Amino acid sequence: MRESIKPNQNLTETKKAQVTHMFNVISKRYDILNRIITFGIDVLWRKKVIKFLKKEKHNNLLDIATGTGDLVIELAKLDIDKIIGLDISPGMLEIGREKVKKKNLMIELV
Repeated sequence: MRESIKPNQNLTETKKAQVTHMFNVISKRYDILNRIITFGIDVLWRKKVIKFLKKEKHNNLLDIATGTGDLVIELAKLDIDKIIGLDISPGMLEIGREKVKKKNLMIELV
C-alpha cells in the first residue's frame, strides 16, 4: 500500500483533516487569493467551462471541490434543473452559501 503524503508530516492529523483545516483557515480570503495566485485565470477557465456546457442541455451538475461556489454560481446562468456544489471544507461552503443566498439562487452546497 502506498504511503499517504500529508501536507505536514509532523502532525498526527490525517491528510483529509489537514486539508480541511487549511481551507477552513483561508476560506474568508480564498477568493482574493485565488484571483491573485492565478493572475485571474480562474475567471477565464470558468468562462470556458460555461461555454463548453452551453453546447448541450444538462439536467443535473455536480461541482466537486466547489470551494466558495464561484463555478456553481456561473452554472446557474445555464438552463440546468439542479446544481450541487460539494466541498470538504465547511468554511468554504459557508462563504459559498452566503454568495448563493445574496444572489437568490437555487443551488445546494454540501
